[in-house]
Amino acid sequence: MLVIYIKDLLVEAKHGVHQREKDTPQPFKFNLAVTLDNSRASVSDDLADTVNYTELKRIITDTAQNNSFNLIEKLAQAIADQILRDKHVQKVTVTIDKPAVFKNGVPGVSLEVKRGLAG
Repeated sequence: MLVIYIKDLLVEAKHGVHQREKDTPQPFKFNLAVTLDNSRASVSDDLADTVNYTELKRIITDTAQNNSFNLIEKLAQAIADQILRDKHVQKVTVTIDKPAVFKNGVPGVSLEVKRGLAG
């Protein structure tokens, strides 16, 4: 098994239950881990046999910036659902932090979804 990951991706977006969170972008920090079988890619050396982390970044950024959810739980699920469309992905873990909420401490969520067991 191979894990492809993205760490500490910062995206400005509008998510939250309060009106100010819907009106004013705030920073969200994303960490993503995608588990897949690497047996084909390790032999072929072909991007078509793996998951492109540039595409993962696009999914995170587009989903965060083109939607406005009350809950980051919903945002994490929306990201996971899109990533699981890739036939190579066996498991995805999406972690979202909201670093600007508290003066001390960072709230967030972490969602793990395995293929066939979505949401």
